[in-house]
Amino acid sequence: MDKELSRPALVGTIALVAISFYFMLTYTGPFQWLAELQLRWMDSYNEKLTLILTVFVLFIPAAAAWKIVKVSVRTMGPDSTATPQEGVYRKARNIHLPGVLILPLLGAIVFGIGAFMYWRGMTAGPLTAVKAKELEDGKKPASSYLTIEGVPVWDEAVTFKKSGKESYLPVVSQDWKGGPVAVYVECNEDDLPGSPGPLEMKTFTGMTEVGGLPGPVRVAFEKSLFKPAGGYRVLAIHDEPAKLMKFSKWPTIVGAGLLAAGLLVWGVKRMMARR
Repeated sequence: MDKELSRPALVGTIALVAISFYFMLTYTGPFQWLAELQLRWMDSYNEKLTLILTVFVLFIPAAAAWKIVKVSVRTMGPDSTATPQEGVYRKARNIHLPGVLILPLLGAIVFGIGAFMYWRGMTAGPLTAVKAKELEDGKKPASSYLTIEGVPVWDEAVTFKKSGKESYLPVVSQDWKGGPVAVYVECNEDDLPGSPGPLEMKTFTGMTEVGGLPGPVRVAFEKSLFKPAGGYRVLAIHDEPAKLMKFSKWPTIVGAGLLAAGLLVWGVKRMMARR
């Protein structure tokens, strides 16, 4: 059955999704409220679920307001003075979205995730050595696959539970005297030493994360002496380009399959409808 969606409603829906992503990346607005609600209740929060809930929180009042506006300005009712030509024009501005297109749209999203993961691995660049001091001075390595040498401040690690327990560790230069931190290391809780020893130089290898620190972790560091510097990096020590490219094949294959199956079903239905 075909669903009819007006262009303003379609644009508004896309805008709400974009705003929800903005709230997630900046850890502000309803996303922050929902995340901290989960943190109080369950001591953790699911980023993807919180994003979906944020979309609904924004969509429900927006949909209600849109409905009120439509009812208020409706001119095509029984008492309307609009001409038939105006009615045809307004109807032509609607977009028909068949429900069967949901499957290929889902496939396109999953395929896009896999393709993005593969692209990240393929374009990571060669393993590049850099010092924490160079990052503090504003150096921007061309590669996202790095070996970083610096001093990990073990006592200041922030452990955060999403799908698992990740720990975020500030890494500074040997002569660091305070100030913004240019690099954090993302690791598993098990990677942290049971009893942190003296501060000393260590080397960490991994890929820089897209999006930086999770919102609650970033807020925690901003309230401490280890505030993130502008353009800071998060190094995931368990990631590497080859591993990322290998893993990306599954969402790519599944997404391509869903996309092909959905388009096939849609094509068959169109052919049957024309008969």
